[in-house]
Amino acid sequence: MTNDRSPIETARFLRTLRVATQSAIARHHLLHGGRDRRTAASFLALAAKGRDDWQFPAEGLVSSCGLVMATLQCAGDKADALVLQAQGAAGLSQFGNLPVRLTLNSGRHFDGAFDRDGRLVLALGPDEIEQSDLVDFSLETGGEAS
Repeated sequence: MTNDRSPIETARFLRTLRVATQSAIARHHLLHGGRDRRTAASFLALAAKGRDDWQFPAEGLVSSCGLVMATLQCAGDKADALVLQAQGAAGLSQFGNLPVRLTLNSGRHFDGAFDRDGRLVLALGPDEIEQSDLVDFSLETGGEAS
């Protein structure tokens, strides 16, 4: 037996090692990692630059998990309400009748609860929120129902 390996065998071994490591890490997160985390869904818009400033996408924004769609209701150029809709049977079972807290990247938060149809309309309040404030936000389970 020799210790000489071809570049193809070395690349194959490294790919196998990478896949095995990523699988082990993912399995660990599934079994143990979610116990302390409360984040249910996160949203991040990478590119929606308008003429003057960032604009919330007109077709909406899907969460990173793909289970919630966010659309924005506007009064002029100010955000009026954020409408969150659970997507499909998986989204409905994950979020139906569930209280959540929406946290903006700036630290502001809003509490609400999805209805049995997986819909939540969050009035963004009297303090006007710019569309650019909604570039990055997340949902956490266990918010106060309003």
